[in-house]
Amino acid sequence: MIFGNQAIVVQAKSKKLTLVARRGNDRQLRSDFKVAVQDAVDQALDCAQYLEDSTVTLRCKDGRSVSITDGLDNIFPISLVADHYPALTFQARQFLQVKTSDPVLPPLVIDVFGLDAMTEMLASPLRLLSYLGLRAEFGDKLIGSHEHTFLSYHLKRNLWVKDDNDLIMLEDDISADLDLAMAVRRDGMPGARTPEGILTRFEGTPFASIIKEIESRPHAVAIDLGLMLLQLNEDTVKKINGLIDGVVKKTAADGNLHDVTFDIPTASCGLTIHCSWLKDQVAESRLMGHCKVRKYSQKADRWFGIALRPDGSLKLAGKLVGEWRFDRGMENLLADWESSRLKADGGGKIGRNQPCPCGSGKKYKRCCITR
Repeated sequence: MIFGNQAIVVQAKSKKLTLVARRGNDRQLRSDFKVAVQDAVDQALDCAQYLEDSTVTLRCKDGRSVSITDGLDNIFPISLVADHYPALTFQARQFLQVKTSDPVLPPLVIDVFGLDAMTEMLASPLRLLSYLGLRAEFGDKLIGSHEHTFLSYHLKRNLWVKDDNDLIMLEDDISADLDLAMAVRRDGMPGARTPEGILTRFEGTPFASIIKEIESRPHAVAIDLGLMLLQLNEDTVKKINGLIDGVVKKTAADGNLHDVTFDIPTASCGLTIHCSWLKDQVAESRLMGHCKVRKYSQKADRWFGIALRPDGSLKLAGKLVGEWRFDRGMENLLADWESSRLKADGGGKIGRNQPCPCGSGKKYKRCCITR
């Protein structure tokens, strides 16, 4: 499955654990694990490598060739087994041997029932990819007996592990809400179809609207922005919603460009949001100029930008990527820019040849002087 600059490789094997292995025979267990799981993981990793090999021609089952023009930022290998047994997660942690390299992420070993619940609850591409990314990033810090446990925790809290947590043990009872929701969806049981949490908490907010619009634009910048937003904690999302409401109301009231910026130190990135009536080309120029200055001032490796229309809908998105390095020209630009912002905020006069306070990087006389 390819979605923009992201790919999922699923390798399923028909081999199963024998009864002897399930009873605890160590030798048989290792043998069964190899043919049911390890071989599938190895094949999935081979396929993942082929996706990055320009000499390999990829074809669909009907013979059509598949072209990957933009390159892939992340490849998620999944080993899928057909039957359920409680020890799968523990055995994968104990026995699985893998060697991965960028952009191929550590493989996920699950049974078909875990995949069924994942795709049922995380029905949108961004939601599913976000979960797979978190599982790959924090898999070594999490212990649980089944994928339902990890997924249920994610649906409640977002599967993000803080740096000061070395290991987290998730008990089986965490999956109760997910089991109930699946029973409602599949068996017609009374109850909530979706567990209370990340899928319900911000429904109808600007944040949810932006995520929905991003999913309708499956190109690299939009996808990366969406994945970054879905990793934010609840307090940050609430702050974003309030700030977006503020700039949208100001632009709707006076017709001017209004902006807000905040950094995300845990991810070495930040986000700048513009709201205006400007045409796309002009809006993009001013947005990315502002992002360039902000990225440098915060010494960040990544910086995202969003331009909104006065009704709050997404106009365009941008992204700057690159390791921060000292730059004398940027230092001078930053000093002039901050001076201009202070004058603008304090009501002082801005010189015609000073950097425009909107952050476009242009001189004031060639930018917002008429506004």
